[in-house]
Amino acid sequence: MRRQFILLCLLLCCASGAAAEIQVFTPPDKLLTFDEIIPLQGKVGQDGDLFVNNVRFTPKADGSFSCGLVLSAGKNLTEVRSRDEVKKLRVLRLLTFPDLEKAYGGKKHAARGQIVYLATAGIIEGSPDGNFYPDNPITRGELATWIVKAKNLPVPALKSDVFFDVPKEHWRAPYIKAATDAGYFSALPGNLFGVDDPVLRREMPETQTEPERELTRAEAAIIISRFAAAQTKVETLSNFETGYSKEKLCALNVNPEIIDFSVIPSEVPVNQPAKVRLRATIASREAFSSISRVTVDLSSLGGVPDAEMFEDNGVYSLNISFEPKKSGEKILRAVAADRLGWEGKAEAVLRVIE
Repeated sequence: MRRQFILLCLLLCCASGAAAEIQVFTPPDKLLTFDEIIPLQGKVGQDGDLFVNNVRFTPKADGSFSCGLVLSAGKNLTEVRSRDEVKKLRVLRLLTFPDLEKAYGGKKHAARGQIVYLATAGIIEGSPDGNFYPDNPITRGELATWIVKAKNLPVPALKSDVFFDVPKEHWRAPYIKAATDAGYFSALPGNLFGVDDPVLRREMPETQTEPERELTRAEAAIIISRFAAAQTKVETLSNFETGYSKEKLCALNVNPEIIDFSVIPSEVPVNQPAKVRLRATIASREAFSSISRVTVDLSSLGGVPDAEMFEDNGVYSLNISFEPKKSGEKILRAVAADRLGWEGKAEAVLRVIE
């Protein structure tokens, strides 16, 4: 009996002292952010396999690892797996707009909260230039679209034009049809809808008696936020306990890695015409943002600081001709940039000899 007790104590001590295979330093679980890209940093035990969102990573010698999480609007899931342990990180990325973040009398816009959540839920949208313009009048076409999305009204497939000024090809046409069929709008004289006409406050039954003026986009967002269906969508969006499925795994990114950058030949004589070939090999980007451009700084040779290298089967190269006037080491710097703007750098030395 005493022997069994001792064995049990030893097992409990080992279990309590066992360190977790995975440590995640950032981000925390259930993070709320406006950022499109956030860092993932952590550490795994020695000899542990590491997979992040099913992409295999090789940790550093001390077990540390890092990459960027590229977030979509709304719910994003990250799974870090090593051996039999899995850590799940839930991140909610909210959408906002540059002009909404500026100060209004020293404070954020009064409708910022409603606009942010409604936009993230896909109910309302900003302008093509990325701003929201909260104080601009809302148009009939915009409001029709927002109402249909907020109330989950059925959107028909169109076989004919909706109004004279709303052809079936117009992207708002199905929403305008749904909104008018539901009785939220009626036709204007001449079978027109007035898709770009401003909405007056008195046209919204949810508003109280006010001066005869146009309804702003911010005011429309506040009204939309009071709809029961819209509130349900926002509550679902804000709930960290649901919706974080495998379909919500976010994209990953790391800085491009130039695994080889060389100058051929590595030596040229001074005061004589020379031809050299620059060659850069980039590590595979299969799971990450693809390379958009590889450049090399030729300033040390009297050239441009961003000469573009040309790709052939994953290898980037550039042939240059010049006549060096001074001997010594010339430092050439290559920069590989991916489509997200992340960069990797490398240097090579060209020796100009007497």
